Amino acid sequence: MLSRFRIAIEETEALLQKVAEAKLGPAPFDPEAIPARKRFLNRRLKLLRNLWRWRKYTGEKIGVDTLLKRLVEGGIMKVSQEGWDVGGKEVAQQVRSLCSH
Repeated sequence: MLSRFRIAIEETEALLQKVAEAKLGPAPFDPEAIPARKRFLNRRLKLLRNLWRWRKYTGEKIGVDTLLKRLVEGGIMKVSQEGWDVGGKEVAQQVRSLCSH
């Protein structure tokens, strides 16, 4: 089961790497960018919640904490900081709330 989480996180990292490599300058205005970012972050929050639930049962024995850290730092926070004023702040608060339990 943990391998599915790992694959999802690796796919997220690869996707973000592709986007970072494609940025050569300021992007033209795209009215779909904000909703797309929100959808992306909501999917990652769902993954985070599921992985957090899994952690409650397994503990750190199988590397769940490492995956959680990769997902939060390398995926969720990176994207939410780029759109801080358009929903990123709320996502960061949800992550903090979830991880403090």
